[in-house]
Amino acid sequence: MNAPAASAGPARRVVIVGGGIAGITAAESLRAAGFDGPVTLIGDEPHLPYRRTALSKDLLAADLSPEKVTLRKPEFWAERDIEIVTGTEVAEIDAADRGVVCADGRRFAYDALVLATGGRPRRVDAIEPAVPALRNHDDALALRESLADGPAVIVGGGLIGLEIAASAASAGHPVTVLESAPAVLTRVLPREVAVALAELHRGNGVDIHTGVEITSATPASVVTADGTAHGGTVVAAIGMVPETGLARSAGATTSPAGVVVDEDLRTDVANIYAAGDVAARPHPLTGEPSRAEQWMTATEHGKVVAATILADLGLEAPDTSTISRIPLAWTVHYGTNMQLVGWPGAADRIDVDGDIDSFDATVRCYRGDDLIGAVCLGRPAAGRAMRTEIGEALTERVGV
Repeated sequence: MNAPAASAGPARRVVIVGGGIAGITAAESLRAAGFDGPVTLIGDEPHLPYRRTALSKDLLAADLSPEKVTLRKPEFWAERDIEIVTGTEVAEIDAADRGVVCADGRRFAYDALVLATGGRPRRVDAIEPAVPALRNHDDALALRESLADGPAVIVGGGLIGLEIAASAASAGHPVTVLESAPAVLTRVLPREVAVALAELHRGNGVDIHTGVEITSATPASVVTADGTAHGGTVVAAIGMVPETGLARSAGATTSPAGVVVDEDLRTDVANIYAAGDVAARPHPLTGEPSRAEQWMTATEHGKVVAATILADLGLEAPDTSTISRIPLAWTVHYGTNMQLVGWPGAADRIDVDGDIDSFDATVRCYRGDDLIGAVCLGRPAAGRAMRTEIGEALTERVGV
């Protein structure tokens, strides 16, 4: 990824669309590496970039006012000469003339463009569009107000849904979780861990129903196929869909997983890159385009894409070869920390060090004889060590 320093010439302009952690890390990394051309970050929300992990993890337990969750103060961006454009929707990408066209008519020229547009909540016909979902800061504030009184009904038993459930239950609200799969979180966790987590929620008063089919959902009630009605503040937490529209407008290849990129986060359109939740990078195990909807992965994408841009512009770029390709995510339920490393949901057997039911364990996850993931329960320091161990095992097998 290293390239020789460029000779003097006109300043190159980098434009980043998306104010999440991937986008802001890309901007910061460019400046940290000495890039002195114009850097503009465009976000569709009216707020400065903020800590999105707080939205689900601390929905009812923490102060979510903008000044509390903002990642960087205005002077941080000013000192680094990074232009932050808030409250602005990008309408299309003019790849031929290398321009970002905004809905308000403004146009930003670029020499390198990063699409860090994230995703939008997944919707299905049975759930009315008015049913709230959690995507951004304003969604979180609206949900806090809605959940202030009475029960909550969470449609979806994934990580986000269960984090919202834990937050609501911890605040004293009756909570019901409705999940279509036979168990919660079986796509991302080994069955034994998923069962233990469900029991932790039930022990804290959460009523979990699995294998249910939703026939209708409004903001105040959900009806399942057996005719049961669940009343309360309804929240849809059934996953996200990557925001690939701008990439398609530029002519870039997309897939159901997101904007298709190479290992260095380049799209197949010159001078356009993608990072974060919208980027579908080759999966280390299968080679297929895949995305990892995780804060740490998005942060690392920001560093990688900045280095790629610098190299492609002929500038000296930092070495990013030591950045792990192994996903690492964390979640907290009722004060219990859980870290997911690699791909534990794809395992067919596990090896347990400790006790899963007491949430004090390191669970190594295997597919056949291959170590592919881990879950660390109540052991916050174990996640990074397991990430190294899984990475070394993967390198031995496939050279990643």
